[in-house]
Amino acid sequence: MPYKTVLTNLDPSDRAQERLGFSLDLAKEFDAHLIGLYTTFMPEAREYFSIAGCAHYYGDWIDVRRGQRDAAEEAFRQALCGAGLGGEWVSFDDYAEQPMIRHSRRADLVIAGQTGPDDDSRPLRKCFLESVVLTSGRPVLVLPYAGALRPAGQSVAIAWDGSREAARAVRDAMPFLKRAGRVTVLRIRTSGSLRPAALSAQGKEIDIMLARHAVNVDFAEAVSDSDESAGDALLSWVATSGCDLVVAGAYSHPQWKEQWLGGVTRALLESATVPVLFSH
Repeated sequence: MPYKTVLTNLDPSDRAQERLGFSLDLAKEFDAHLIGLYTTFMPEAREYFSIAGCAHYYGDWIDVRRGQRDAAEEAFRQALCGAGLGGEWVSFDDYAEQPMIRHSRRADLVIAGQTGPDDDSRPLRKCFLESVVLTSGRPVLVLPYAGALRPAGQSVAIAWDGSREAARAVRDAMPFLKRAGRVTVLRIRTSGSLRPAALSAQGKEIDIMLARHAVNVDFAEAVSDSDESAGDALLSWVATSGCDLVVAGAYSHPQWKEQWLGGVTRALLESATVPVLFSH
């Protein structure tokens, strides 16, 4: 199924304008309707009113945020008109997570951004991306917080472990895979993973399935000493491979294990240097 409705998350961060440009290019390529969903990461009002003398700061904060929202809406509408695309603007003053999840369910693809280390809303955004990926029911394309956002999808790496989540991600990424110049099935082998023969059999199965969609693949393998460093092994491979998009299933291991030990999902969410399409 092609991406005919793309939803991009816009916010007051410095990176939002670049995210918009990336989203416009992608929507234009797929001839998609673009939804610009503007949300903020604000502390709850009671946090201001619970401290004596701080109530007026909340009103000032609201005024600033509304000014930023109005400027972002004008930029979005001008960019949409300039690109000759259909789209719509949706904005909320409340916390970002629930509006984002709710509206994502009417999109084919959701675009969001990593949180930068200098983002002043970082503490409030701690679980935002995880929540959207895990509960939206849609593929989420997460863009890196640093570096130029060049077009994605010419060289695609599939992080393949044979899991349900990985299989879902491959299906959700099919519009990218069909137009890619190169697709690599990457397997990360750890001490506790399947034997090489089993990994090879899994790779052959996904190869045959993709070939029926006219997607030809090659194979690569990254070796890691343990599950804890599997994410680092993947990031290292991506950094030297030249790929511009990673396709990955989110949390194919129990979420508590990744939270305590690290893992591929958390490494990609926090540190990937190229866009990552997640499915769960």
